[in-house]
Amino acid sequence: MQRLLPWLTGAQPPESPTARLLLSGLAGVGALLGGVQLLKARLHRHHHLSSLRAPCPVISVGNLTVGGTGKTPMVCWLAQHLSATGRRIAVVSRGYRQHSRSRVTVVADPEGIRLAPPMAADEAVLLAHALPGVAILTGADRPALIRHALEQFGCNLILMDDGFHRLDVDRDLDLVLLDARRPFGNGRVLPGGILREFPSALHRCDGIILTRADDPDATRATLNALTHRFPDKPLLTAIHRPSAWIPIHPDGPARPLDALTGPVLAFCGIGTPEGFQRALHALPVRLTGFHPFPDHHPFTPDTLRHLSALAQSSGAHALVCTEKDAVKLNRAALSLPLFALRVTMELQHNRSWLEQRLAFLDRSPSLFTSGQPG
Repeated sequence: MQRLLPWLTGAQPPESPTARLLLSGLAGVGALLGGVQLLKARLHRHHHLSSLRAPCPVISVGNLTVGGTGKTPMVCWLAQHLSATGRRIAVVSRGYRQHSRSRVTVVADPEGIRLAPPMAADEAVLLAHALPGVAILTGADRPALIRHALEQFGCNLILMDDGFHRLDVDRDLDLVLLDARRPFGNGRVLPGGILREFPSALHRCDGIILTRADDPDATRATLNALTHRFPDKPLLTAIHRPSAWIPIHPDGPARPLDALTGPVLAFCGIGTPEGFQRALHALPVRLTGFHPFPDHHPFTPDTLRHLSALAQSSGAHALVCTEKDAVKLNRAALSLPLFALRVTMELQHNRSWLEQRLAFLDRSPSLFTSGQPG
């Protein structure tokens, strides 16, 4: 899969005839799967397939592609913004690669964190640490998660993480995140590309947020293309801005970005390791090595001991990783200090549109009290 990635993302076209034939075959399969998703969307739109209408606002944060586009920082931004209004918030998500097989897995409730990896998913635990007092529930059945949040915790606002393709839940605000550099990859649906649906699916969302919009030329080109193709959709931009170093081993208070200057060895197991690498290069740390692993990689004690040995042999004084990686590490296997880079979402272009939509939801609770979950 890693060898195919440059083709699927559009970063590099296949050169050999065999590779082009393989990609063409994968694209054909993707076209069929995209057609199935298109049919499902039409059946839901015409009410031939049922969906849950919750008696409170539901905000979906999703994307159109596989891989990371910054959904977790966006969910954090929304939850922190809305918590100030007094809402009782629940975040519901799939719980990708968690070991729990419960229909409803409560990772955190309003009283505190209840589970850790591997029983709970990495992103869910990261959200639980970042959002004290917010209920975090995971599982494949999103309607069941929402009912549980309403009935057991009295929540009155739902944030649905990775919810764009979950057509079995109605939403009051539907946000889709796209990478500003390559929003559609090579333009093909999985397995022939990185799209989960045809780009035309964006017609059903409320707003599009371009993330990693720190390259002005690429962002401008993508904004122009989307404005032409989806002229009725509000377009926002956002960047992922490093904000602090979080000591993981040993524990300690957050430190400013200039408190760590290196030399350090970096590692991560996330969907877009190049974004983490770019962030590190913009900081005053001096990297002695950068070791990316597959997304959601389970870091065993042996792997951590190996990374510690590599760091020491390279002259590094510490290890650094992402907060998503840090929540699942066995600290006992580390022989060097470990710091996690905290990254926050910073909305830029057209932020006022989103703030106005959120304010409308908060001012209008009566709009959502007539239905019952079911």
